[in-house]
Amino acid sequence: MFFGFVTPCDMASFYKREKSPYYWLRLRQGDGSWKSESSGIRIETKGSLRKIEQRVAEAAAKEKRQGGDGSQALMRNWVPRWIKDHYTNEKSAARAANAWAHVAMYFKKRGIQHPEEVSYAECHHYMKWRTDAKAAKEENRRVANWNTALTEIRILCTIMQEAIMQGWILANPASRLGLGRKNVKEKRAIERDEQQLIETALIDEDAWMQDSWLVGIKQGCRISEVQVPLELINLHTKVIPFRVKGGKIHPAPLHPDLIALVKRRRAEGSELLVALPNNASIQWINFFKGLGLQNLSFHSLRVTVITRFAQADVTAEKAMQYVGHCSQLAHAIYRKLKPRDVASLGDFL
Repeated sequence: MFFGFVTPCDMASFYKREKSPYYWLRLRQGDGSWKSESSGIRIETKGSLRKIEQRVAEAAAKEKRQGGDGSQALMRNWVPRWIKDHYTNEKSAARAANAWAHVAMYFKKRGIQHPEEVSYAECHHYMKWRTDAKAAKEENRRVANWNTALTEIRILCTIMQEAIMQGWILANPASRLGLGRKNVKEKRAIERDEQQLIETALIDEDAWMQDSWLVGIKQGCRISEVQVPLELINLHTKVIPFRVKGGKIHPAPLHPDLIALVKRRRAEGSELLVALPNNASIQWINFFKGLGLQNLSFHSLRVTVITRFAQADVTAEKAMQYVGHCSQLAHAIYRKLKPRDVASLGDFL
């Protein structure tokens, strides 16, 4: 039972409730619905009226920022469309959409709908939730490593910046979290005997795995880059264009061992040099694990190619041009020379 009155308007207001010593607030939530809650301000205390009026003014300002009934600011109503419009590169858009899918799952679990409801603490809690293997198993979802979760938070930060620009929030709770990337175990090069083991096992695998292996071990490209449109491969000039990071096209010399593959795929009426399933990376990891090579992934092929170039004394500039590296720093990370590879240098001393 209410005592007093509720202001007949569409903004925040306060009122007295029978038998309650506190002022009560009537507030509009992010989705446009209304709720009542105690203000915690005792009616009989000195300055209570000024305090409750200030609280209502702050709530009304928040509602004004949300705009209208609040539905236009609900993240589920604008974020997917904004990602599609904001990220012009197809791969970047896909990466952002995937990140948002996980963040949106967390927000739904926590009842978060509006940018105003996202907080600094929630961002930190997300990192724990996303990387907790036990919780992921209980909720039947895939756990992420720390750096993957951090990338998702950084994409959320970009989304929240747009919310600021729209006037829905005043500050970005996803910025300056004090979170940094963690060192991960570096991928190693594949040894010659391991390559023989792998290629023998691939005989019984699907064609896409055989084909992607051939492209990767001969060109040193990433898993996503094997999907080259056949119409762009020039057998006359022996050039194959890879779409590398950032959406740029990197023209690389076509390895002679790939010519037969190009001709076969064209004869099959295919559009791509290799057509990958959605979970190609996971299938490769599981394949390597099945051979007892738990620390390998498809990206190990790129490491292998660059390392073998270094072992053969190929200059960094030439190797970078072959695999599409744009910086010496990035390229240096992939060179996995062992003591035996540089033992002969002692002869020059």
